[in-house]
Amino acid sequence: MPATGARRIQPRHFTSADKRQVRKRSRFKMRITGGKYGGLKLLGPTHEGLRPTTDMLREALFNILGATFLNGRVLDLFAGAGTLGIEALSRGARAVTFVEKDPKGLRLLKQNLRRLPDTNNTEVRVYPVDVLRILPKISRDEAPYDLIFIDPPFHADLWFRVLELISRLSVLATTGQIVVEIPRRSLLPERIGCLQRVDKRVYGEVSLEFWEYIDDGADGE
Repeated sequence: MPATGARRIQPRHFTSADKRQVRKRSRFKMRITGGKYGGLKLLGPTHEGLRPTTDMLREALFNILGATFLNGRVLDLFAGAGTLGIEALSRGARAVTFVEKDPKGLRLLKQNLRRLPDTNNTEVRVYPVDVLRILPKISRDEAPYDLIFIDPPFHADLWFRVLELISRLSVLATTGQIVVEIPRRSLLPERIGCLQRVDKRVYGEVSLEFWEYIDDGADGE
């Protein structure tokens, strides 16, 4: 029983406006970690199925990449909410092409792109289609790219198929680089077609793999 004279604390009743504000805040789950958009908050998924690259992992990745793609062209496959491609734009990419077929992910991607202050001054394309189907068209019409991100849903197990297709198409620039985000325990061969893994970094349960064209040393002979 409350002490004499104690004031009973009444439970707070949230209004509809309160609930909308809470939902709005909870959607901003990510931020750009560097470059001209550094600190910009991005919308994240509020549903199952999308697995955006975390801020910490993204920052580690771009610290590794450095200026290798500066003023270059970037292809963000399985883009989801677009965090990797937008981070690349923030850090100096000249153009980014996003590919995402999931309707919910596509909606987030478009909303995040609208949050950028200078989209009129950047070259951005969005393809709402399947990656394996659009790559041949991209190869014919837009390639080559200096940097390609491959981050499919883990359950889809598409890493090998996408790398194999890229190796047969003229999608990657001669000196370009591919970044693959993959579960730590998933294993890919050292070489796929004319591509080879040149580096691998492990962060908890996730690995970042770096792929390039195979250097056969022919130029030095």
